[in-house]
This record gives sequence, structure tokens and C-alpha cells, in this order.
Amino acid sequence: MSGVTVVGGGLAGMTAAWTLRGLGLPVRLLEAAPGLGGMAGSRVIEGRTEDHGVHIFPAWYRNTLRLVRELGIERNLRKARNFHQLLPGEFPAFRTAVTPAADRLLFYYGVIDLLSQRYGPRDESLHDFLHSRWYLTEAAIADIEHLFVASSAAESPAVSAAGFRGSIAAFARHPGPVRMPRGDLERWFIGPFRERLEADGVEVRTGSELTAVTVSGDRLETLTVRGADGATVTEEAGGHVVLALPHGRLSALGGEVTGALRPPHGVTELTSRPLGALHLYLRRRLPQLPDEHVRLVGSPHALTLLDVGRAWRGHEVTVLNCVVGRVCRLAELSETEAVKVLVDELSTYLPDLTWDDIEHVCYQPHFAAPFFAPGPGSARFRPHSATALANVHIAGDHCAAPPGVAGMESAVRSGLTAAESVRRALRPEAPPVRIEPIGDISPSAARLLRTALAPLAAAVRSLTTRTRGR
Repeated sequence: MSGVTVVGGGLAGMTAAWTLRGLGLPVRLLEAAPGLGGMAGSRVIEGRTEDHGVHIFPAWYRNTLRLVRELGIERNLRKARNFHQLLPGEFPAFRTAVTPAADRLLFYYGVIDLLSQRYGPRDESLHDFLHSRWYLTEAAIADIEHLFVASSAAESPAVSAAGFRGSIAAFARHPGPVRMPRGDLERWFIGPFRERLEADGVEVRTGSELTAVTVSGDRLETLTVRGADGATVTEEAGGHVVLALPHGRLSALGGEVTGALRPPHGVTELTSRPLGALHLYLRRRLPQLPDEHVRLVGSPHALTLLDVGRAWRGHEVTVLNCVVGRVCRLAELSETEAVKVLVDELSTYLPDLTWDDIEHVCYQPHFAAPFFAPGPGSARFRPHSATALANVHIAGDHCAAPPGVAGMESAVRSGLTAAESVRRALRPEAPPVRIEPIGDISPSAARLLRTALAPLAAAVRSLTTRTRGR
């Protein structure tokens, strides 16, 4: 087939297909699953549409939000102004901050200190950074580490300090409200996206899994695809191919593909971790829950939740969508045992919640569908879109991106960079694909501010030591 074949119908592949079709190229999109969207999509489980987890769109998701505007679905997102925090035994008193004022001041100084670092190829873990700072208290460190694992599934020793710095800089450079979908992403994002793809002439084939490829010289020559019926077909690659696959599936294609990546073989060094989801459908509406995100402070399994029964349309009862940051701790338990542990944990924060309230449970540990989590030093292993194979391009949230950029924004950005790689090969006369930059903070400016505030940090740290000593 001439034109472009995009393999992988997650957000990266969908974005690449959308952008390439906009360049006037014939495009087909192959996806192994029955539907599109990948981790941004939804699945029908026991007759209910279930998201992979809870999704948010920060203001610094510049490429993702521009895509939403291009698709004409801005109204499908609503602003969320608060992020609530709940301690055991305090319901219904929600907080905006949980650490004492002095610890928060030291945390803010730590943010400035982190922004002053110039990592480059050098990196360290978030754990090492936090525990090497003389001014940070144990309370401040514990709160930072718990907040991070609740959103990324990665404990601080496995988190890149450079990546954490990049995400803080992005929030600082692109302030604005966080947006959240008005319902499940299948209905409010992925479904409309697929409709636009097909209306614009993209051939979408779900239930089509790439199982093998062959390479001849500097080109990918054939694709072997297994259909939903189990039959396999080997065909000429023809034109260009965008491999929008998770890094594990990319590695499984063999050394001729991974050796063509830039950097070569680095993709095998990347890691992913499962980010679990627990959805509880109740028989009634729990009173006094907000319609925005809640972090359960000190939760052993790093739980955050959203009552979509309040936040989404069409519900009259509470539906708790919970993210399980430390789902790996439940790996040895049966589903029934894991659900019991999590519900018991929820009950320590929501005392009105009882087992009799629960009508239906959907537990998704996602052990087989882990979430890419950039670790210390991983930036040098993340592949670029262009490869040593003249007709192969790479997309996926694991691809090269500014530090801290992962998740949906990384997936969308990689789809755009892959489309730009194809454009340079097939449409060099066309304008470059537009890719919104993610802002950064000057380390030099942050270093000056850190120096100026050092006496204040020392005074606050001394005060907390004397106060807690008494």
C-alpha cells in the first residue's frame, strides 16, 4: 500500500494518523484491540463503559488541548479549580494543604532549589534529591513522595528528578485551570476523535495486531498482521510506517527494528508500572463529597478518587473512580481480596461508606497494561521519531520529549513528531507540523532566587527543629 500505515491506535497513533491525513496523505490505522484510544480509551466491562483510570488535562498539555480544539470538542471538558486532600478521621473536612506552614515554606524553597538544577544528561532519583536537601523536613518529604506516587505509580527512588523538575517548570510556565472530561473518555474524547478520523478518510482497522516485520536494507519490507479471526496475513509495507506501539511491544519486533532506533537499543532500558483503577457503583449518593479530585493523604495504596456521580452527567448516585498508585502491593492477592483491602482502606477516610452501599465493583489492576514512568536517566534512552530505516517512524508516550512530559501530552506530542518525520520524507514542500513547545524555567534565575532565600530557609528549618524538639 502506498501512503502511510500507522500501527497502534492509542492516542499517539490517532494523532499521527490525523496529522498525516491533514497533509493529504492516504492513511490507514491498525489497532490490535477492539477499540481505539489505548490508555486514554475505555472498555466495556460487564456492560458498563469503564475508563482506564481518572484523566485530567493540565494547562501545560498544550498540544493535547490544541488537538481538542481542532476536533471541536472543547465543551466536552470542564474546569476543575480545586484538588482536595482528606486525612483519615477528618471527613467531611477537606484541606487544600496538609503539612504545617513551615514545612510548606521549606517545600517551596525545595521547588526553587530543584528548578536551579541543570541536569542535562546527568540525572538522579527524586528520592536522592529530596533526601540530600539539608532544609527539608521528614513531613515535607513524605508528603511530596506520597503525592507523586498517587499520580504516577512510581515510588520516589524510581522517579527522575529531572523529570519532576520539568513537570514543575511546565506548571509554572503554563498556569491555568486543570480540565477534566464531562464523562468517560470514549464518549467525550476518543469516540469523537475516531469519527473525525474516519470522516476525513482514514481507514481504521481494529482487531488487527502486528505480530512480525521483515527488514531489507534500510527499509521495513513486510508487515505480518493477525486479524480478529486469528488468521495472519503478510503484506508489503509499501509506503511509510509509523510504529505507535508501547516500548515493550516495540522491543518484541526484534533487533532489526530496535537497532534502527535513535538511540539504538535504548528502548529496552525503559520501564513501565501499572497504575490501578477501582470503580465503585453505590446504591445511594454519599453526602458531602466534592465533584473534584480528592487525595487520601497517607493512604497505604496511594489512593485518589473522583465521585463521577457528581462530576459527570446522568448519575443520581455516587460512583467512585479511584486511582490505585501502589497497585503493585496487591499483585499477589486475588481480585476479591484486593477489592476488600481497598474498600476497607476507603472506609477509613469515608466513614459513611459500607459494603451494603456497593452495588457493583470494577477492579482494573492493569498489570498487563502498565503506564510508562520515566526513571532516573531514562531521557537518554527515549527514542526519537526518525529511525535508521528510511520508511519507519516511531510514536508513543515513551518517545523523546522535554523532561517531565509523559502521559497524554507525551503521546500526542510524539504523534505530531512522527507525522513531521513523515512530512520531511514525503511532503518536504509542505509547512512543518506545528508542535507547541513546553516552557522551562532558567536554572540561573532559580539559582539566584535560591541564594537570596537561603537565610530564610535556614531560619525556618531551625525553628521547626526547635519546635519539634520541645
